[in-house]
Amino acid sequence: MKNHTDVLIFGNGAMMKKAVNYCSLGANIRKYREEKGLSAEKLSTLSNVSKSHINNIESANSKPSLEVLVRIANALDVSLDVLVCDSLYTSKHIKMMEYAIALDNCNEGEVRLIVETTKILKRELKNLM
Repeated sequence: MKNHTDVLIFGNGAMMKKAVNYCSLGANIRKYREEKGLSAEKLSTLSNVSKSHINNIESANSKPSLEVLVRIANALDVSLDVLVCDSLYTSKHIKMMEYAIALDNCNEGEVRLIVETTKILKRELKNLM
């Protein structure tokens, strides 16, 4: 399976990168499935999508239809943009939400350390650019 860096060439010669990063999509589905403690078989049952199709989507060997993606997202109780965020040009809000969720389980000292580390990392990234 090719990922989102592959190029589509249209009949008029125009070129455009594919819009969906299927490797990332599959990885996100697996990530949220495992976070929910679901096996591929259980997700299959909840979403009414075959287990083999779930496995193929997670390994980027299959391109799911929009209907299948909606069923999987509903079964995982996540929005579609969370699953496809790495294919979106504007996914900052999703990453910020993930950051907030990660911080939610931290104690006060951990939050301070993570925030300070993030500030240092951001400053260093600016210096590199």
